Amino acid sequence: MILGVDVKDLSGRMLLKSGTKIEEKHLKVLRTWGVTGVEVEGDDGIAVSEPEGESGDLPPEVIAAIDSELEKRFIGVDLSHPVMVALVDAVKRDLVRQHLNEVASG
Repeated sequence: MILGVDVKDLSGRMLLKSGTKIEEKHLKVLRTWGVTGVEVEGDDGIAVSEPEGESGDLPPEVIAAIDSELEKRFIGVDLSHPVMVALVDAVKRDLVRQHLNEVASG
């Protein structure tokens, strides 16, 4: 995907320029700054989605269990805050890795 418009933070600081090919590192920047959606070329907009990778190979019931655990751990927290978004993402990745290690070790 190619970014269709410049993305700026609330104070007007440039985060990513129009025409940038969106990669995983860019999604991390957007999540960190609390950006929940961007316009891409040839589309009306797209939400910043879950990072691809290890969790894509998990059965839906495992993903649901991990999401349930995250809800318990972060109850009462402002999940729209950029720092919390990054923290939840890091914990989710850790839980996915733990599950994959448990499966691999038998």
